[in-house]
Amino acid sequence: MLSSLLSRWSAATVVLLALLGLSPVPAKAADEAPAQRLDDSCGWTEPNGNTAYPETHARYFRLALPRNNRTRGLRLRIDGVYLASRYFSYQLYGGAFDAIDALADYQIQPNPGSQSPLAGITRIDPAVRPGGQYTVYVVFADKPARPAPNTLYAGDLRLPLGRNYLFLRAYLSTGLVPLPRIRYQQDDGSPAPDGLFERSACNDSAPPASLNDGGPDGSKGSEAPAAGAKAAPAGAGLLAGSTGRDIRFEVYQPRRALGSGVVYNQNAGFMSAKIERRDELVLVRFRAPSVPGRRGAVVPDVRYWSLCQNRHLLQTVIACVADRDAAIDASGYFHAVVGDLAGRPLGADAQHGFSYLPSAGLLDNGLLIVRQLLALPDFPGAINAVPADADPQTVLGDYNPQATSCPRAVFSARIRAGDRAAQIFAACRAAR
Repeated sequence: MLSSLLSRWSAATVVLLALLGLSPVPAKAADEAPAQRLDDSCGWTEPNGNTAYPETHARYFRLALPRNNRTRGLRLRIDGVYLASRYFSYQLYGGAFDAIDALADYQIQPNPGSQSPLAGITRIDPAVRPGGQYTVYVVFADKPARPAPNTLYAGDLRLPLGRNYLFLRAYLSTGLVPLPRIRYQQDDGSPAPDGLFERSACNDSAPPASLNDGGPDGSKGSEAPAAGAKAAPAGAGLLAGSTGRDIRFEVYQPRRALGSGVVYNQNAGFMSAKIERRDELVLVRFRAPSVPGRRGAVVPDVRYWSLCQNRHLLQTVIACVADRDAAIDASGYFHAVVGDLAGRPLGADAQHGFSYLPSAGLLDNGLLIVRQLLALPDFPGAINAVPADADPQTVLGDYNPQATSCPRAVFSARIRAGDRAAQIFAACRAAR
């Protein structure tokens, strides 16, 4: 496993990798919140791996759930609080890392006397402070046609013995991340018997927690747009047609087979584009979805979005631009510059209308990943609504990410000329 190899590398190797631009650990968000452990019995873990394209603005916590004859008729009770995060969720996976069930934060009902700050799929109520209490259950049974509130279903215990894995994801967290208290109990709420399983059954042998999001190993899958969905906007004239400089983004369609090993985020949609040229800049442009707390949207389009630069074969993340930090122009478009081997060019900054991401370095191709979390069902730019056989441009319109390679001389000349970001994108795209 890549993460276990990384953990055994010597300090000299880490220094060498850093010189080559291949750091084995992910970049950390400036406001990363420490975790607060509340329970150590088969407890939560937060491995420090950088593989399978993790997101630098997210925290990932994992809990191993043994399955054996002694857990039949029991349930796992999870007592937690609503986090001071843009988004959090519980997601359940099988022993082969196949997705089983998920509860997003807005789907979790509060305990009596508490309030949830989540007012819908994409809305966060500023009048309700985080910290309200809730109770969630994991039941070892098949999911019924009408699931119980606040309940995840792990499947019937007649299936092969082994373990499940429960993941807690938290994006853009502030302050402490109070980890939930966990305990097994009978279905009627009475305490579980002592000696439920050997301590060795708790050993967490899952892949690194960063596998949970999985970059292109991460979308909810392709679903046709809901009936009555808003029509996608027409593509901007600037982006019409194609050139030899175009770098195409593709929608990730998750592998659904048992044992896929991707541990993908069931609340997300993903698009990715590979960067094979290292001697030129890459520019990215798309209409930015609205998010909570930005641009004054009454009902935001998505809960969260980001653009990340990764290394394709190593599956490591280099840096991400979160929606709150993105350079968005007066027309609502996001623009980013991805560096070449010469580094960051003058003008690749917010003052000139660009966010910036570093190059992937010399030894690996870059992989750009656009993430969306919890898109509204009728949002025309929802990545997870693009059918498997559809051209994303025809479905997403202006929200479809566009990328073009750009000679450094062209970029520098247009910066000196005082062009706007959209004009620079067009000039790079037309360069010979």
